[in-house]
Amino acid sequence: MKELDEYDPQQIRSLLEQEHWLDPLPPVRRIPLTGWQRAVFWGLRIYIVIMIVVVAWGFARFR
Repeated sequence: MKELDEYDPQQIRSLLEQEHWLDPLPPVRRIPLTGWQRAVFWGLRIYIVIMIVVVAWGFARFR
C-alpha cells in the first residue's frame, strides 16, 4: 500500500475533484421543530435536571 507522500500531487488533486471534496458545503439551517418534538426535548431537559438532583442528593446523604 502506498503512503500519501508517494502519490503525485496532481493525482491527489484530480481524485479530490472527482469525489467533490473541494466543493463548498451547503449551508446548514435550523429546521423548525413540531410541537411534540419540543415537548420531548423539554421532557429530556426536565429528566436530566431531576437526575442531577437525585445524584447530588445521594452523594450528600452518604457522606
